[in-house]
Amino acid sequence: MANEINIFHNPSTARSSILQIYDKTEESLSEEVQKLKDWMKTQHHLPEMLDDHSVENFLILNKFRTERAKKGIDMYYSFRSKLPDFAGTMNPTCPNMKQVAEMMYYVPLPKMTKEMYRVMIYKSRIKGKIEQVDPYDVFRMSTNLAEMRLKQDIMFGEVIIFDMDGMTIPFLSKLTPVYAAKTMTVYKVYSLPLKRVFIVNTVPYVSTLMTVIKAFLKPKIFERIHVCKDTSILREHLPLEMLPSDYGGTEKSIEQLHELTQRRFRSYQERFDLLDELRVNESLRPSELEKENDEILGFHGNFKKLDID
Repeated sequence: MANEINIFHNPSTARSSILQIYDKTEESLSEEVQKLKDWMKTQHHLPEMLDDHSVENFLILNKFRTERAKKGIDMYYSFRSKLPDFAGTMNPTCPNMKQVAEMMYYVPLPKMTKEMYRVMIYKSRIKGKIEQVDPYDVFRMSTNLAEMRLKQDIMFGEVIIFDMDGMTIPFLSKLTPVYAAKTMTVYKVYSLPLKRVFIVNTVPYVSTLMTVIKAFLKPKIFERIHVCKDTSILREHLPLEMLPSDYGGTEKSIEQLHELTQRRFRSYQERFDLLDELRVNESLRPSELEKENDEILGFHGNFKKLDID
């Protein structure tokens, strides 16, 4: 995979700071990574051995709690088998994925916040056509980006900017409770800590969207959502050097960041093609993991409120 297209700045600096937060050294981190890889060797249902950087991210995502990291790694592979209708059309080369990339922005900001969180922006790219987008394809695109982040970024926390400019009632009506629950599954799979959400350029019917969101988030997470009728709140909470020029910042425009992100997707095509084939061997799965996976993915029909922290 090519490395010349760098859309994630500061990962090495963030990594060093995170090791200090958790009182880890390079040596102790290496030992923990090796322990998890040794564990993976005993899990014969898993289809491959993860690289060191990805294992490090699972440790960081799970606050260096080894047992939770094991569950995260297992879920990383299992959800593709457990949700075949979702995973089957997730490759960026699929027609539905090409369409969502044409119609919608979903980009990471290159610079991290001072807390080492990655900021993501969702926004309509072609006004008047957003209703053609299947929200599940937006979810698929976010999962693909999480895959690249697992390999290249440091996944310590996430801030989401949801820009409603260009959003329409037909599109928002697709954001049903079931969709909201499944969307949050990706955060559970990766254990992504959701630190803040900014909903900007709001429209009168944003209250309906907030009702759906509130139903699936615990109160402490819902309180991290900030709603603003324009984009001024972004400049109050994020430094100008982070923000795209479209939002009054000094970073590249959102269109330029979109193009860089799409180029990065193309450079990872070999990995995405492999993921189409990687599936767990359920006949070899340890029995204790089966129930946990089914509960996380909602197979029993009860979507619990998610505490993605």
